[in-house]
Amino acid sequence: MRFIHMADLHLPNRVHSFSLTDDQRVMRDSAIKFCRKEKPAVLLISGDVFDKAIPSIEAIRLFESFLVDLSRIGTSMLIVAGNHGSGDLLAFGNTFFAYHGIHVAGTFSGKLEKLVMTDEEGPVTFHLMPFIRLGDVRRFFPAKELNSTADGVAAVLSTADRGPGRHILVAHQFVRARDHEPLRSDSEILQVGLADEIDASIFAGFDYVALGHLHGRQQIGPGPLHYAGSPMAYSFSETGQTKGALLVDLPLNVDPDIRQLPLAKLHSMRRLRGPIGELITRGRELEQKNDPARLDYLEITLTDESAVADPMNRLKTVYPHVMRLLFDRDRGDDSTDTLVSRDDFRSMSLAQLFAEFYLSQTGRPLTADQRQLVEEVAVKAESSAEAGR
Repeated sequence: MRFIHMADLHLPNRVHSFSLTDDQRVMRDSAIKFCRKEKPAVLLISGDVFDKAIPSIEAIRLFESFLVDLSRIGTSMLIVAGNHGSGDLLAFGNTFFAYHGIHVAGTFSGKLEKLVMTDEEGPVTFHLMPFIRLGDVRRFFPAKELNSTADGVAAVLSTADRGPGRHILVAHQFVRARDHEPLRSDSEILQVGLADEIDASIFAGFDYVALGHLHGRQQIGPGPLHYAGSPMAYSFSETGQTKGALLVDLPLNVDPDIRQLPLAKLHSMRRLRGPIGELITRGRELEQKNDPARLDYLEITLTDESAVADPMNRLKTVYPHVMRLLFDRDRGDDSTDTLVSRDDFRSMSLAQLFAEFYLSQTGRPLTADQRQLVEEVAVKAESSAEAGR
């Protein structure tokens, strides 16, 4: 049985206020191209199709075109809901989708959903397990004491109908093996503490476990548990990772043969570091060579010792996709992020806004005396504004 394993599409996505929709279209087209070339029996998507519980029309249309194109070339799809998005929304129209080879497990309803396919070596059963939250499954197992997500997942797996042949589980959970710390990324939302961690041993008996949730491609433990990883980078912590999808051949009674398919990308995500003058010179050289690396999504750390005037706008004259700007002046402390999110701005006081502006322009925080003066002026300005309303 040949299949392609993908996960964590997060349609659409924004990173540091940059829309990645065009990048995701390129990724989608590349995945379709591989399906045409490799002719898998099925494409698995292990959760987080959408990035939000209520996706935008843009996201829905992007995914709809993915479904239509795969249906046209005869590739079936098996999809489970992740911790992002809404399982109920994702499974809307499930009965209609099934007629076109698209099967979605949006929420757990008391028994693990399955789909049986057959190749020349016999049956292959795909078990579909959407993201499991303990509170969502307790009502289905009133006689069992469930105290953790692992308990809940074990209870859900106990409902699997296991017949003869090979068995594949499609799931979206945080899984780790004993004495093995999984590769994590900043773009993942991991719950606090250990309650949601699941030991790999709980999945014993499956010939392949197609996991989603962690964005780095990795195998968990010695068994056949594999995170496909996200198909493209969604944070700068992922810049060193090879992104794509997994092409899996699963013969009978033989370990799976797994190959990573590098999906095409519109822009890479990179980190640059150095004095602003050197970086601008380097950018102009790339521009003269018409090198597409100049258009990459960038996190830039400036190492200038003195103050830098208007650094972001100067850098964007040669690097139009600077997402994040940091300063590191070898002061012995951490690099300072000069960008603040829009939501943070809304919650900031006038004094805090000025402090961030001062930091972004000089690379130095306000001194205690300066901060006190700014706060006094800000209070007077805010009082005057309130009186004038």
